[in-house]
Amino acid sequence: MQIDENLKRVYQETLEEEIPDRFRDLLAQLRRQDEQGEGEE
Repeated sequence: MQIDENLKRVYQETLEEEIPDRFRDLLAQLRRQDEQGEGEE
C-alpha cells in the first residue's frame, strides 16, 4: 500500500535527523547533574 510506504519513509527520515544543539546541550546538562547527584550519596 502506498500509505504504508509513505509512513515508513517519513519515519525513517525522522530517525535520520540530527538532534538539535539545544537538545544536545540539555542532555549534557542533565548528565552532569546526574553525575553530581551520585557523588553526594
